[in-house]
Amino acid sequence: MRVLLIDDDALVRQTLAETLAEEGIEVDGLANAEDALVLLGAGQVPDVLVADIDLGPGLSGLDLAALAQERHPAVEVVLISGASPAPGQPSFEGHRRFLRKPFAPAALAEAIRAAAAAARDAT
Repeated sequence: MRVLLIDDDALVRQTLAETLAEEGIEVDGLANAEDALVLLGAGQVPDVLVADIDLGPGLSGLDLAALAQERHPAVEVVLISGASPAPGQPSFEGHRRFLRKPFAPAALAEAIRAAAAAARDAT
């Protein structure tokens, strides 16, 4: 199973990638949504996209999730965030697969496996 992990915090990205690798999950980690879109555009489509919602300047994880699913409908998405939505923004906790930081690494692996299973069931 291939996962594309987007988080602008290098330490978080590295820690999650290492933990997921220990779970037998292949991870490509990137710092921003724009680089992820380049990979997706080149046909490197993961089984599951894991994106932090707040990626700093540029596209957000929500933007990336919407674009990825529009271009590649079979891609399942897991959103992660330690931030709360700004006033007036819709809550992202209602998203199908959302984990609030900090979370147990096993919880992310479980969410990824559930998303991959949903993708397999849809085909």
